[in-house]
Amino acid sequence: MLLWRCQKKYLFVRPCVVLLNLKPFFFFLLSCITASIYSFAFGVTDSWLLITCCLIILIAGLPHGAFDIYILEDLFKGKIFFWSLVAYVGLIFLTILFWWLTPLVFLITFLAYSAIHFGDSDWPLYSFTFKVAWGSAIITLPCLFSANQVTSLFAIILETQQMPTIASTFGYIAIITTIFCSIKNTTAFILLFFYAILCKFGGALVAFTCYFAFLHGPRHLGRWREKLPNRSNIQVYLITISILIGIILLVLFTSGENSFNEEMTFIAVDQIMIRYTFVALAALTVPHMVSLFVADHLKFKH
Repeated sequence: MLLWRCQKKYLFVRPCVVLLNLKPFFFFLLSCITASIYSFAFGVTDSWLLITCCLIILIAGLPHGAFDIYILEDLFKGKIFFWSLVAYVGLIFLTILFWWLTPLVFLITFLAYSAIHFGDSDWPLYSFTFKVAWGSAIITLPCLFSANQVTSLFAIILETQQMPTIASTFGYIAIITTIFCSIKNTTAFILLFFYAILCKFGGALVAFTCYFAFLHGPRHLGRWREKLPNRSNIQVYLITISILIGIILLVLFTSGENSFNEEMTFIAVDQIMIRYTFVALAALTVPHMVSLFVADHLKFKH
C-alpha cells in the first residue's frame, strides 16, 4: 500500500517538475508551435518571410553581442580596456578575411565553434559533452529535416554550387546528438522535439530564427545581466542600431548587382541578405565567444 502511494505521488510530481523546468522556455515552445502551424498551413517560400527571419536573427543577436562592451569594461580598465576593444574589432575583420579566403573551411569551423558556444550558453551547468551535443543538435537538426533548404543556404553563403554531402553528413550527426541529449535531459528532449517539428515544416531558417530569438538570445543576455546588473541599455541599442543600419545599407547597395538563381530552393529570396546576415553574425560571434571564454575563466564562473 505504501509503495503504491509513493508511486502515485511520483507519477504526479514528475510531470509537474517537467512543466516547471519548461517554464523558462515558454516563448521558444510557443514560437515553435505557432511557426509550425503557420508553415504547414501557408508554406515558407515567400521572400518577405525569409528576409524577415534574417532581420529577426540580427535584431535578436546584435544586442547580446553588443553587451560584450560591458563585459570587457568590467574585466579591463584604462588602456587595457581600449586595447581589448581594438582586439575585438580586429577579430571581426580577421573573421571576414577568413571567410573571404576559405569560405568552406570557415563555414565548418564556425559551425563547430558555434555548437560549443550554444551548448555552453544554454546549459552552463552541464558537462562539456552535453554542451557540445546540444549545440550540435541545434545546428544539425535542420540538415536532417530540411536538407534541401540547408543545401541551398550553404550554396548562397559560400557562393558556390550546391553540396548536398555536407547537409547529409550533418544529418547523421543530428541523430546521434539528439538521442544523447534526450537520454540525459527530459527538458532537452522536449525542446529538441518541437525544434525538429519546426525544422520539418518551417525549414532551417525559420527554425533557427525561433531558437536564436526566443531561446539562445534571451537566456544569454539574461544570464549576463544578472552578473553585471545596473548596466545601461543605451550603448547596447546604439551599437545594435548602427550595425543593423550598416548591414541594410550594404545589402541595398550590392543587391542591384546580383540576380536571383531560380534553380535554388529559395526562388524569391534576396541571396545577398542571407549571405550578409550569416557573415555579420559570424564576424560578430567569433570575438563574442572569445570574450565570453576570457570572462568565464578570468573572473566570472557559471
